[in-house]
Amino acid sequence: MSLLRVGRARVLLSYNRTLLQPSSLSSSSLLSRHEFRSLVDTNIIFSNSGRHSIATSCSLLNFRHQYATKAASVEKKSKKMLFYLTGLVFGMVGLSYAAVPLYRRFCQATGYGGTVTRKESVEEKIARHAKDGTVSTREVVVQFNADVADGMPWKFIPTQREVRVKPGESALAFYTAENRSSTPITGVSTYNVTPMKAAVYFNKVQCFCFEEQRLLPGEQIDMPVFFYIDPEFETDPKMDGINNLILSYTFFKVSDE
Repeated sequence: MSLLRVGRARVLLSYNRTLLQPSSLSSSSLLSRHEFRSLVDTNIIFSNSGRHSIATSCSLLNFRHQYATKAASVEKKSKKMLFYLTGLVFGMVGLSYAAVPLYRRFCQATGYGGTVTRKESVEEKIARHAKDGTVSTREVVVQFNADVADGMPWKFIPTQREVRVKPGESALAFYTAENRSSTPITGVSTYNVTPMKAAVYFNKVQCFCFEEQRLLPGEQIDMPVFFYIDPEFETDPKMDGINNLILSYTFFKVSDE
């Protein structure tokens, strides 16, 4: 750009000197002046167009840089979002498999949902009751309920509707499960006892709960529940008026083949 300006200054100086000479008033000189002005105007136009081209090139480079930076930022955010979503999916799958054992431990630790807590073994309670020699006259009716979760193609029912038992006595009941699908199904059950405040006196000696049960297509099995009512049920004032307990089981599908 500086060389172009110096060239234009030299041409203008030469043109001014020509105007001061007498021969510069001739028609040929006038034509030369027109040619000179055309030449100068052409240089000016060329100079301006060159500036415009440089400015346009700079703008394009700046736009490309901004676009590349923005595209890289969007790609980075997309990868981060994909990573979070993938982790969420695997986390949900893991929780679905761990839900039952976690729920079992939580309920047994807190007694939530009427789940029986164990501070003393059933054998110790039976032995202590036999040593005391006390005989209860109060009768408790234990009713049985069965459910299956959504998507579980099993028929699941209690074999008997109810059992009558006295505090300090043990009793045996059965549930029946049948796989009505065309594929083998593995299921697991949870349970609770209502009223919840009476659950601490309901002790299971043998039970199928929280254990996986695998049934082939059309297979049917009977599952036993051996339980014991704590004799302290009779002496607890909070149990006054409670003569019915409900033992409920719900089966969930773990996997199918």
